[in-house]
Amino acid sequence: MSQEKLKILEMIQNQVISPQEGAELLKAVDADKQSAPKVAKKEAFKMFKIRIQSGDGDKVNVQIPLEFAKVALRSKKGIPNLNKKMANMDVDIDFDQILDLIEQGTDGKIVDIESGDGDTVQIYIE
Repeated sequence: MSQEKLKILEMIQNQVISPQEGAELLKAVDADKQSAPKVAKKEAFKMFKIRIQSGDGDKVNVQIPLEFAKVALRSKKGIPNLNKKMANMDVDIDFDQILDLIEQGTDGKIVDIESGDGDTVQIYIE
């Protein structure tokens, strides 16, 4: 129970205000709390994950903090060695579009590719 409500109940008990006045004050406190803007909780620490498996058996697993991924993608240099690996697999991904999705707050799987050669690429945010 909030401090305001306890104070109102105490005032009713000490006959400083009438029960009717106290009821009105309690309603006002409840209404005030419901109309108050909710403070957004800080989002949980999110990770940017990339899973690549080539048909030849090569595997790449990248898991970095989402904020680091944003910086890396904005720099146009990408994530070290990842661009080269994907070029070797003949997979073309528009990382500008991925950055746009990240900026929009997209969660979950955002890329899921499986080639005829057995190469797979998955990119997701968790």
